[in-house]
Amino acid sequence: MNQAIQFIDRLEFREPYHQLVFYAQVTGMLVECVIDLRNLDLKDESHATQHFDKYRFDYEECAEQLIEDESYNSAGQIEVNLADLS
Repeated sequence: MNQAIQFIDRLEFREPYHQLVFYAQVTGMLVECVIDLRNLDLKDESHATQHFDKYRFDYEECAEQLIEDESYNSAGQIEVNLADLS
C-alpha cells in the first residue's frame, strides 16, 4: 500500500452522469476517482452507494494502481472502470 495515497471517507453520486465519485488524497492533493455506473442496473443513489460499499476495497485498489501509473484523464480525474476490477 502506497502511504502517499489515502482514500478519504467521502462519496458523491452525480445523477446527470450516473457516476459515483470517491476521493483520494495524493501527496496533499485531492483527486476525484470516478466510477461510471451506466452499465449497471442500479436504480438510484441508495443502490449505487450499496454497490460501492460492497466493492469499496476493490475500487480503491484499482484506483491506487491507476494513480501510481499516472492514468489521469484530461480533467485530472481517475476513471475506474468495472472491467479494471477483473
